[in-house]
Amino acid sequence: MGWRPCRSAEVRRGIDTAALLVALFGLCALATRFLLSDDSGYSSFWSANAAMLVALLTLRPALAAAVLAACLCTNLLINQLSALSPPESVLACILNVLQAVLAAPFTRRFCGAVTNLMRPRRFAAFTVIALLSAAAEAALGVAVERIFLNDPGVPLHEWVQWVLCDALGLLLATPAVLHLVRASPRRPATRPHVDTGALTLLLLCAALAVLSFAWARSPLFLFVYPALAMLAFHARAAWVFTAIFFVSILASALTAHGLGPIARLSPDGHLMREDMLQPYLFSLLLVVLPINNAVGEKRRYTSRLLLLKANLEYAATHDALTATMNRQMFETVLGALIARHASGIVLFIDIDDFKSINDGLGHQAGDEFLKAFGARMRELVGGLHGSVGRFGGDEFAAIVPGAFSPAERDHLCASISDALRAPYCFAGITRSVTASIGAAMIDPGSAGADDLMRKADIALYMTKASGRNGYTLFGMPPAANAVPPPPMIMLQ
Repeated sequence: MGWRPCRSAEVRRGIDTAALLVALFGLCALATRFLLSDDSGYSSFWSANAAMLVALLTLRPALAAAVLAACLCTNLLINQLSALSPPESVLACILNVLQAVLAAPFTRRFCGAVTNLMRPRRFAAFTVIALLSAAAEAALGVAVERIFLNDPGVPLHEWVQWVLCDALGLLLATPAVLHLVRASPRRPATRPHVDTGALTLLLLCAALAVLSFAWARSPLFLFVYPALAMLAFHARAAWVFTAIFFVSILASALTAHGLGPIARLSPDGHLMREDMLQPYLFSLLLVVLPINNAVGEKRRYTSRLLLLKANLEYAATHDALTATMNRQMFETVLGALIARHASGIVLFIDIDDFKSINDGLGHQAGDEFLKAFGARMRELVGGLHGSVGRFGGDEFAAIVPGAFSPAERDHLCASISDALRAPYCFAGITRSVTASIGAAMIDPGSAGADDLMRKADIALYMTKASGRNGYTLFGMPPAANAVPPPPMIMLQ
């Protein structure tokens, strides 16, 4: 298969998702312009572009274009209120859209059909995409500022800071915004589940970030790492990304206003503050994400092992053809019922003239009939809180727990016999097949599973000897049903 520039949008989301993304863009842009930027207009990261990127990843093209247009207008309005000049404001808005447009097709192509940035390989690919798209955007921005706006700054220094700012913004915010879009309830009545433990650890990380950057002379900022690592051990990747995002916002805001250890190291170099803060924020990702990935892989490995164990246990205790219990499991359940001194009835069932189905229609049709017969037995007995097992061939057994009077036990056996006589649809035909039933009562003083099965087998033999198509309770005369099966009907 050849290389494709992009993949289709993940799902068909509506106007509610578009409105949410525009609102997130506005909040991130406002926070960055007025809380995270210093008096020279520099910020350590710009996260608003993540909302536009997520729109391109999850929405229909027309709706995504509308979101980009709304974000562009919102950005222009916010920039007019900031310290940027009108030409710088327009340039920044256009380049923000450009970065999202450049990153979207490559993110779709290299980060999975359903974009999931929580996995390490996909996040590594997204890191390269974010850096390259930011590099292209920054190169164009620096060139325009240098040529047309007469920016006096050093081009290389400006380019590096711009690349790190926009790339870091995508890396910090895009996974959290994607998770928020997917986790938002589709129905108003749906209440999202909140992991209180993870939320507590997230708030602890945020509190440590505030304390460590408010008290510049203390080493508290080092404790942010173990707090985030603890969150990585106990929470999903979405919580970890969200925690790093909020810690980054708090650290950037305090540093931009001259607080914290990084601002203290460079009191007169505003641009140097961002250059020193950006590696610190990158280090949070590099330290915490490998821990969370290792824990996540262990969780997935454990889940696969538990699923494999459950499948093996099911295969060892159930018949593969009819999905009923096998003989060993059935006798175990019967023995457990007897050990509890419970009451009930055990049925031994043999399909009448099953050989004619195999010989006349073929073994495949015989297998299909056994599936249909097993499904009907499960339906009949399951409604009575009972169990069904296949002993091999056309022999089945069933347990129905409960205390039965003589009239109730006769009604139970007769109703099961009548229900089994109803037509079956299999192999393109409709056909009624009768069954012979032998029954034995389970009493609190029953000797054991083998003794009960022997009694039910004897009762079954008496039913067959009396003409089949009926039932016999051990110790009682057979109660035969003289209703002949209707002829075979071919399905059209």
